[in-house]
Amino acid sequence: MSTPVLEVRGLAIKLPAGADRVLAVEGIDLKIEAGKTLCVVGESGSGKSMIANAVMGLLPRPHVEPVVGSMLFEGEDLLLRNEAGLRALRGSRIGMIFQDPIFALNPVMRVGEQIAEVLDAHASLLPGLSSAQKRERVIAALRDVELPEPELIADAYPFRLSGGQRQRVMIAVALILEPALLIADEPTTALDTTTQALILDLIRKLQTRKRMAVICDIHHPRFRRGGEECR
Repeated sequence: MSTPVLEVRGLAIKLPAGADRVLAVEGIDLKIEAGKTLCVVGESGSGKSMIANAVMGLLPRPHVEPVVGSMLFEGEDLLLRNEAGLRALRGSRIGMIFQDPIFALNPVMRVGEQIAEVLDAHASLLPGLSSAQKRERVIAALRDVELPEPELIADAYPFRLSGGQRQRVMIAVALILEPALLIADEPTTALDTTTQALILDLIRKLQTRKRMAVICDIHHPRFRRGGEECR
């Protein structure tokens, strides 16, 4: 039996003193294998994003942090990694798509420069990569998410793109190094209904092609907590 890409066991995350409750989430168990999708469904404030940020190592410690449990990524407990170790995984082995790309993207940097930052942050994985080769990888990443005229998109600023195009750019950022796990934190919240369907279909196609594990946080006002597999 193969090792799950991610297995969370008994996770509890504390909130700062004075919050409306002591724990953001408690007793969370989930497991996901390569090529599978896991949907975490809940209402606003139920802790979906807390789980995603815990896996990414993005919680504002020590005010908000895991206090119980384990998070095994490819067999290694992420809670035992220091910040440098987590930084090495972010963007390389674990990618994340955030809720609203207009806030996730830098408005004064061209799209191609922002995608290339991932390559720069993990330069040790791609030693000797020239500027021309880096540009080729950026264009290929934009083409992979089915953006038209990727060369022009790479040289554009985020505000010149539509909401759906910006979200495709964020997917390109998350996937340029082909991570084993993609976390999509309510990736369609800021989009209209038609664009939502297109983005979800794109994620599904990329997942199948790259055999990634995908965790997708989905807002639903009638579910207070919980998770279910989407097959």
